[in-house]
Amino acid sequence: MNYILIAHEPSIARDGLSQIITMLPAPVTVLMVVTADDVMAAMKKQTFNLLILSRYFPGIDTLSMMNAIRKQSPATRILLYSSHSEKAMIIDSLYQEADACLSKNSTAEEIQLTLSSLLKEEKEMPLYVPSSANPLAQLSSREIEVMNLLIKGLPLLKIAAKMELQLTTVSTYKTRIFKKLEINSIVELLEKINIYGARKAV
Repeated sequence: MNYILIAHEPSIARDGLSQIITMLPAPVTVLMVVTADDVMAAMKKQTFNLLILSRYFPGIDTLSMMNAIRKQSPATRILLYSSHSEKAMIIDSLYQEADACLSKNSTAEEIQLTLSSLLKEEKEMPLYVPSSANPLAQLSSREIEVMNLLIKGLPLLKIAAKMELQLTTVSTYKTRIFKKLEINSIVELLEKINIYGARKAV
């Protein structure tokens, strides 16, 4: 059983996340809280696999709270969720301290993929590079790098920060990958990798 703590306002955002979580293949128990004190109290009673924390949670210093949580529960992974746009998030250095981040513009598919990745026991999803005889071989080295981060469940914002690129540049790489592989979603990308037997990167 996976345990997820959602600390986010307003209630509509919390409820929306909760609905998406119920669609995950792994069994999940969700607890929702509305204050910083509730967060710490809940974590003293229960070990959570994942904390979904609002970037602008009322009445707290988000970075201080994240540091306190990591000290109290090192195994808990932290997903920062913002009610602001991705453009506002890209210049916010706090997002580099989290395990992943999402914005109000994230699709249900992106949220599900990110949550699934964070709930896995391994700290890193496996990276892949294409063999010489499959459709993935037509991707450039940069496109492969973006692909490897996409299949880890990272949103475009996080990929842009990790690769030190503009968000629009990463979005262009994603579009090229999808066009070359004739796919329309991350799920189809994962299927394409499985079908054509991409080998694990060294």
